[in-house]
Amino acid sequence: MMLKLNWGTRIAMLYIGFVALIAVMITLSMRQKIELVSDDYYDKELVFQTKIDEMNNANALSGKVDHSIEDNFFVIHFPTEFKDRVVSGNVLFFRPSDSSKDLKTEIKLDADLNQKIDLKSLSKGMYKMQVSWSVDNTPYFSEETIVIPYLQ
Repeated sequence: MMLKLNWGTRIAMLYIGFVALIAVMITLSMRQKIELVSDDYYDKELVFQTKIDEMNNANALSGKVDHSIEDNFFVIHFPTEFKDRVVSGNVLFFRPSDSSKDLKTEIKLDADLNQKIDLKSLSKGMYKMQVSWSVDNTPYFSEETIVIPYLQ
């Protein structure tokens, strides 16, 4: 036996179904974790011109900050014009998908102007490598997207 519904009941059922669907979508979206690039992004935006000046300083160098992977180490190579000069600063490996996997380390160059970072401290995936350093009170900044491969 088939139940016959009039048009008013069908419209009410359609409306109730739509409201239930919207309620489920709102509930699911409120439970979604949202990762901000930075918690204090507004303050960082105000000092962006200084970052542009630092990038211009880095681009004016004879060589660029380069990187490679050697013997389970991520190696950052600095330009040779910094030979016999004091380089200070830090390197930030920023993981856009998960801020708990970010890594910040101080620059400590060896005699060949290389910074070695153990790959065990980085997870497989995409990072933004931000190198911020200064030499003789001149600030420099370099940013590059890198991918850390799976290594054993």
